[in-house]
Amino acid sequence: MSSKGNDGDNVLCDFVDYYTLRVGGLVFAGVIVFLSIILLAGNKLTNCGKSKVRELVSKS
Repeated sequence: MSSKGNDGDNVLCDFVDYYTLRVGGLVFAGVIVFLSIILLAGNKLTNCGKSKVRELVSKS
């Protein structure tokens, strides 16, 4: 424990701008959502507009 009292509790308050922290968190969350949408729809986006190739199976 510190002998100075509650100085350890306010260390974060001394150098954190909460507006910047909030905006940075929102930007980080937006990037994660965007990347997850790209990841989930990745194959459909690369094949968009291309005709599907189907192999013909001859029945004997």
